[in-house]
Amino acid sequence: MTFTSRLDQAQIAVLESLDPGGILTVRSLAQSSALTMWRTRNAVSKLSSRGLIVGRRRAGHATWEITDRGRRTLATRGRYHR
Repeated sequence: MTFTSRLDQAQIAVLESLDPGGILTVRSLAQSSALTMWRTRNAVSKLSSRGLIVGRRRAGHATWEITDRGRRTLATRGRYHR
């Protein structure tokens, strides 16, 4: 897998919301990143497929957390794509 596509603003917002170590649902991510549910779901899908976030099932709800790879990507690439 190559990283020819850049992170868009929604993806950066989702990574930043998860960066402090949170484990959030899509609804919580949408609220904390000030995105619509559609943009949040789209960003989560793209980030998950790239291995930058990982999903888990908790109490019947899908939750998401950032991976080490996601933190490194945010630190090195996120600042250049704002």
